[in-house]
Amino acid sequence: MQISSKLPSLAASGGQGARPAGSRIPFDIASARADSNEDRRRLEENAARHADAIASFASQGLKLTQGSYTMLFKQELARSIDADSDGTIGVDELAAGLGGGQDLERAGRLHALLDIDGDGSLGLEEFGDSVRDPFRDPDFRRQLEQRGPMDPAALGALHRRHAAQYDAATVLGAMMRAVDTVA
Repeated sequence: MQISSKLPSLAASGGQGARPAGSRIPFDIASARADSNEDRRRLEENAARHADAIASFASQGLKLTQGSYTMLFKQELARSIDADSDGTIGVDELAAGLGGGQDLERAGRLHALLDIDGDGSLGLEEFGDSVRDPFRDPDFRRQLEQRGPMDPAALGALHRRHAAQYDAATVLGAMMRAVDTVA
């Protein structure tokens, strides 16, 4: 069996990538991209560090993948916006995710900003790289750390309390506000 990493190389992502002339990237989005690159780098280092063990499992027919809760959150968020499930997020899908009443011009500005490689297409991973990591939210982390050992019900309650601020419409709204401040 093959071992799947589901981790694009840092070289392939190209960091910030091509940008439309004259655009400025809001701090929140730039910070999310830096965090995504750092997370990807750590996962690549981890895979390299454990390459022998991974190969040993592969020789026994086991397929291993690695990821994180952050990656899962970003993938699920992007999929929830990709209404037609084609693997890309269009301007119309961003407008619908913003609440449907948003004008296409504003959604187009957000789309252009999130299109890291500047090819006119916004892939799910490309979108996810610009989404902030909820696990880096200081309030969320503080509450996790203060609770000490938690039973699953308590952890679930904490996640539900914070879930509303991480749904698609809220995330897109925060991104749009960041774009509006630099426009």
